[in-house]
Amino acid sequence: MISNEQRAHDLAVAIMQAKYSEKLSPIEAYHEYVNVLLPILREIDKDFPDGIKEHV
Repeated sequence: MISNEQRAHDLAVAIMQAKYSEKLSPIEAYHEYVNVLLPILREIDKDFPDGIKEHV
């Protein structure tokens, strides 16, 4: 099973790659990542409190 944290991380990285084509400094990128990650994680935790099972 993939944890909600891992799923939120994957989504946040994908969104950041799609949204930002310009170069950000490492600190700016980290701040932006956290700003994208936390709302996604809150929604996933609300919708899937026991995690998301992968179909293998």
